[in-house]
Amino acid sequence: MRRTDAHFTVHVEEVQPAPVRVEQGWRDVDIRFLITRDAAGTGSVCLFRAVFPPGAAHQAHRHPNADEFFYVLRGRALLGAEDERHEARAGTVEFVPAGRVHWLRNLDPAEPVEVVGGYLGVGSLDEAGYELAEPQR
Repeated sequence: MRRTDAHFTVHVEEVQPAPVRVEQGWRDVDIRFLITRDAAGTGSVCLFRAVFPPGAAHQAHRHPNADEFFYVLRGRALLGAEDERHEARAGTVEFVPAGRVHWLRNLDPAEPVEVVGGYLGVGSLDEAGYELAEPQR
């Protein structure tokens, strides 16, 4: 990890997985917050990388204080936003406005899903807000 006045650089292996738990709606997800207010000194975006092994899911939730986006790097996922659901594969970009319920789960029995995403206008997940919602249909 390198932070100067000119830039911030980090490799995903330098960041420990966040201590997310099943009770919080995270089932077997390895999520690492790469750019945060604490690490990079910015409050304009919180960037993460998440890997969803087979069977992993992030249950229905919302972020009342931030829009969220993510880009599927590999794998095949089922995504939901409010009452809509659709399949996503590598190359798919999802944008969820602040306050909207959304979720993701890995559909593949053998391959992981990997995404890169972020919360806009905030410097951390705490700032984005996190509220578990009703389970997806």
